[in-house]
Amino acid sequence: MLGKRGTTCFRHETNAMKNALLLALGACALMPAAAAGAQQYQIQQPKGPWQTPGQIQQPKGPWQVPKGIQAIKTTAKPCGKTYTVNADALFAFDRYTLSPDAQETLSVLGPMLEKSAGQAIHIDGYTDAIGSDSYNMTLSEERAKAVRDWLASHGYVSPTTPYAGHGKVDPVAPNTKPDGSDNPAGRAKNRRVEITVGRC
Repeated sequence: MLGKRGTTCFRHETNAMKNALLLALGACALMPAAAAGAQQYQIQQPKGPWQTPGQIQQPKGPWQVPKGIQAIKTTAKPCGKTYTVNADALFAFDRYTLSPDAQETLSVLGPMLEKSAGQAIHIDGYTDAIGSDSYNMTLSEERAKAVRDWLASHGYVSPTTPYAGHGKVDPVAPNTKPDGSDNPAGRAKNRRVEITVGRC
């Protein structure tokens, strides 16, 4: 037989058990809804095989280098630098008017000179050994002037930039071979225009 305290405890335990049972029943009732919500937001896996990137293809064939870059040789000097331009990249043989391809070469040379703004610039023309001294002097001078005028018209040098022709003097390669025969490769090197930056 239980006293009052025992009866009270029993009631509390009974109520606690009822509450626990109600909570359990409520959780069971909510589980399908929660499961449904989880299925609704489930991440979908891609179907079919994975796409693997192919191997990077390397360019085929030789790299394309502008002809103008190949025609310009840069030589450093204690007082500045000299840009030597092969005349064959600028003029037809025995001519002093700029060829159609000359613009490609001079468009590369111009920005090089622009970096030396404020420094003294001088343009000199040279020929190979074919022809008379007077003829080559005039040809080389006109070629130097043609280069100066183009560079000046495009804003790379001053219109008053000095120029000179030196004809066939001061060759950089032999005009003839040791046996006295013609040396076309050497003569091609001697046909040139030199742009000197800095006062030497």
